[in-house]
Amino acid sequence: MQNKDPDIIAKNECIGALFAPLTGQDPFLNDAMRSAIDYALSGDGGSPASLEAFMHKAVELSVNSGRGGSVSMYHLNLRGRSYEPLWMRGELISGLKPLTGESRSLLIVSGLREAVRNTLPRRQKSRREADVMEEARQYIDALAARFTASSSHLTILYQDSE
Repeated sequence: MQNKDPDIIAKNECIGALFAPLTGQDPFLNDAMRSAIDYALSGDGGSPASLEAFMHKAVELSVNSGRGGSVSMYHLNLRGRSYEPLWMRGELISGLKPLTGESRSLLIVSGLREAVRNTLPRRQKSRREADVMEEARQYIDALAARFTASSSHLTILYQDSE
C-alpha cells in the first residue's frame, strides 16, 4: 500500500530526482534511502526529520556521491495557501535569485494542487482544477526559466500528495 503522508511522498520524490542514476528509480531503494536519511537526522525511527532539513541533507549527499559540482536548492512550499500568481511570482523570484550563477539547481514546489483547490470556488473544483494546475505549472516553469541562467541546469520537482 502506498504511503499518503505528503512529507514522505516529497522525500521519496526528492530521492528519486537526485539519485536516479544510482537507484534506477527503484521505489524500494528510494524508500530505504529516505528512511536512512530520516534516521540520521532525527536519531530515532519514530519522528522523521523536517522536509527542509531532509532536502538539504539529500542535496549534500547527492553532491558527495561522486556526481561532482554543487547543487543549490529552493523549496517553494504552497501548502495551506491559496494559489495567487502575483505573490507566488515574488516569492519564486526571491528564492531563485541566490541560485543565479550555480551550475546545478533544484527547485522543489510542494502543495501546488492544494493551493489551486483552495483558490477555486467549490462548484468549479472538479471541472477546472486540471486546467488551472496546468496553467500554474507552465507559469512556474516559465518564471524559473526566465530567472535562471541559460548555462545552468535547473531541475524542477513538483510534489503533490495524490
